[in-house]
Amino acid sequence: MKKVYFRKIKNGAGADEIASTNLELIKMTGSLDAIKPGALVAIKMHFGDRGNIGHIKPETVKSLVDEIKARYGKPFLVETSTLYVGARSNAYDHLMIAYEHGFTFEKTGAPIIMADGLLGHSQVPVEIKGKHCKKLYVASDVPHYDFLIFLSHVTGHIITGMGATLKNIGMGLSARGGKLAQHSGVKPSVVAEKCVKCGRCKSYCPADAISAGESAYSIDKAKCIGCGECITVCKSDAIKFSWKQSSKVVQEKMAEYSLGVVGDKSGRCVFANHIIHVTKECDCMAKKEAAEIPDLGIAVSEDPVALDAATIDIVTRRCDYKFDYDKNEPLNPWHQLDHAEKIGLGTKKYELVEK
Repeated sequence: MKKVYFRKIKNGAGADEIASTNLELIKMTGSLDAIKPGALVAIKMHFGDRGNIGHIKPETVKSLVDEIKARYGKPFLVETSTLYVGARSNAYDHLMIAYEHGFTFEKTGAPIIMADGLLGHSQVPVEIKGKHCKKLYVASDVPHYDFLIFLSHVTGHIITGMGATLKNIGMGLSARGGKLAQHSGVKPSVVAEKCVKCGRCKSYCPADAISAGESAYSIDKAKCIGCGECITVCKSDAIKFSWKQSSKVVQEKMAEYSLGVVGDKSGRCVFANHIIHVTKECDCMAKKEAAEIPDLGIAVSEDPVALDAATIDIVTRRCDYKFDYDKNEPLNPWHQLDHAEKIGLGTKKYELVEK
């Protein structure tokens, strides 16, 4: 059984309260004691797509960065490029959005280093004994991190039900090849009667898998890489995924990639979930989204599986809210945790320590 430290945050709390709570809970784990002088300390977070407002704010990071520097570590923020074509599909454009959202050295005290290079192709293979994956492709910088801190904004997710720590690890620090491998089981289809033939899906498809038919666009399943970009850009709700066939596979692969990222860093990782401005969709969505529930607080642990399990329980028990995304064809985010526990990433058994 692993400890998960939790502190309530009042709804609409300011940046200072969130930042101090985040740092205090991380310090309670004792994990920062593993940071040695000169250690390269990566802080993995999501900068939000253009127009997104739910992501963790840059002001949250400064006090954590200062604490690492006080221990003579070398902190920096890390991210990777997206698989799909868009505003964050390369390092240049991604960094420009990060700066627009305030992730500057002046505000955070730390530089940003893209872990997978300019175009997301910089990767290294990692071998595990997974159900789906034997060789993983993670961002090339990952093996060189001496210590990893994951700051995750808890959201719903269109394929996995919930986006929190496991998604931030498995999807967040895989390179383009790894993201492709995780999404490869997802095959969308076009609802012909809803298609208005605007062509947005085709123009955004990175695999050139979409073509115009006589009455509607269609998707070539052989070419489709399952990135999900088409469903995010379609304004007519004309593209659907077969959730029941794809969600479990994606969740299992995401858990296996999480093991590949942090599996050899025992005692050199800590994870924080911000249950603040929880939205139906993830921070990859380039739009303003209202919160689904009131702000609840921040949870921190040295075990990513225990942390995400506690997060689901906190949200469910205190707000009666489920991360199922679609009520008609619900998703089950517990599946990613069941598989993560099975492959040895962590445990779902936890002790909640409220501070």
